[in-house]
Amino acid sequence: MIRLNKIGKKFGQITAVAEVSLAIERGEIVGLLGPNGAGKTTTLRVIAGVLPPSKGQVTIDGKNFFDNEQELKARIGYLPENNPLYDELTVEEHLRFFASLKGLKGQERAEALAFAVKKTGIAEVYYRVIGELSKGYRQRVGLAQAILSRPDILLLDEPTEGLDPNQRRDIQHLLTNLGRERTVIVSSHVLSEINKLANRMVIISQGKVVGDDTPANLTKAKSGQQRVEVEMVGTDVKTALEALAKGIKVSKTGTNRYQVDMAGGKDIRPEIFRLAVKKKWLLLTMKQSERQLEDVFAELTEME
Repeated sequence: MIRLNKIGKKFGQITAVAEVSLAIERGEIVGLLGPNGAGKTTTLRVIAGVLPPSKGQVTIDGKNFFDNEQELKARIGYLPENNPLYDELTVEEHLRFFASLKGLKGQERAEALAFAVKKTGIAEVYYRVIGELSKGYRQRVGLAQAILSRPDILLLDEPTEGLDPNQRRDIQHLLTNLGRERTVIVSSHVLSEINKLANRMVIISQGKVVGDDTPANLTKAKSGQQRVEVEMVGTDVKTALEALAKGIKVSKTGTNRYQVDMAGGKDIRPEIFRLAVKKKWLLLTMKQSERQLEDVFAELTEME
């Protein structure tokens, strides 16, 4: 559906996006992740048609975006990071204004407004002034504006920024429901949030794609690497564990707690147990665990 072919974007001498190639299909919820300044917002703006790329091509269903701009923009709903709203208007006035900008009139406009209000759950604040709304409801109004024309592509830049945990949960639930019927790309740096929401993660660092897979596949141990978490009471535990085998890495994670990473696929747990017996250490717990998404993110986005 959406194809980015070697997209690049420069602002003067500054490269915001170096080279990004992606293929995103209908019905996917894609999390666009990366550190601040990685190029997430610029990439979304290029897809939305807000910025032309300095190089490369954006196509939707095989059509070049900037050769068919008016037609393809009508298929996109875009919520920028700063969520621009007219604070002096009521929610109703604001949405009616944007419905008019999208060319919706009469019965078509009435149906679009009813659809957006129902989907985003803003009926109880529909006649209130936007400037009086909570951050959570303001985000909902921004989403309502983005889906007014029932677009089949939603581009959302940090849609839960500044929300409390309850508001974040509500927005996540809303996006999950919206994603059942359309393609959604959500930019964020909150890993736990995207892990719950997206069925695919694209990680960008320094303007390039450095990771692209499902959350489950990204957290799988690479090259057969395994991780064992140990709680052990003894003397010189870390030093002795590090001497167990080649390719082992040991980190102390708390009082008497250690994280043991072993490359090559070998199960190191029997050797840890035998070492504990030999050293007369007190072995309290030992369990295998997967890498966390935070670990993967740090590995992929670490500055060279």
